[in-house]
Amino acid sequence: MKNNKKFSIFGAAAILLVFVALAACASKDKPVTIYVTRHGKTLFNTKELIQGWADSPLTPEGIAVVRDLGRGLRDVPFDYVISSDLIRARETARLVMEQNRASKNYLVEDSEMLREACFGDFEGAPYDAIMKASAKAAGASPGEPAQDPLIWLKTADAIKRMDTSGMAEDTATIKARMQTKLTEVAQALAKKGGNVLLVAHGQSINIMLSDLDPSFNFTGTPLENASVCKLIYNNGKFTIQSVNDTSYIEAGRRLH
Repeated sequence: MKNNKKFSIFGAAAILLVFVALAACASKDKPVTIYVTRHGKTLFNTKELIQGWADSPLTPEGIAVVRDLGRGLRDVPFDYVISSDLIRARETARLVMEQNRASKNYLVEDSEMLREACFGDFEGAPYDAIMKASAKAAGASPGEPAQDPLIWLKTADAIKRMDTSGMAEDTATIKARMQTKLTEVAQALAKKGGNVLLVAHGQSINIMLSDLDPSFNFTGTPLENASVCKLIYNNGKFTIQSVNDTSYIEAGRRLH
């Protein structure tokens, strides 16, 4: 009897450990891969005009490059497609997904939280003039922006100080809304895992990425139109895999 009782105690303990292990495994998130892309080239991009909340259409060249991106991503099964609510981002998302052959049932959303920075008075102003003015206001000397790859990340604060409309956003505001939406999307898929296509804008993407993954050597390089930044979300943490990657465009061009 003593042996049987001893066995039953050890047996119960073993079963309990199995259940604990299974519960621990079940509670772990599964990886979510997020393909963050900048919108295709627009009319304002071509004319080198500041384009934040102001919008302009994709150019024929921009449309062609976005379609190449779509072909390069055509075998990625996306569970969620989310873009900024600005037309240039929504159109980019639509054109990419027109080329996709792996995604069947996916959710589509657009969000004002993923907009580009608002530049207030400077919306539509010449890009070169405002960047020089904002760099000066940020305390940079002539030529310094080229030496400091992160100087332009500071320009949102400078533009906020110079703006008289009261609409321009500072860096903290842009970062908060972008990272909040990114985390919301990642957490929504974390239990089952999957892939997300997120379409946004150059400055706001870089501000979002700037302190997302402390282990990544982030340089704040200006992002090419339709380039991809690839992120992995797992167990509450983001890992940056790549930034400003144009290889998907090149792959899609070869398939065309």
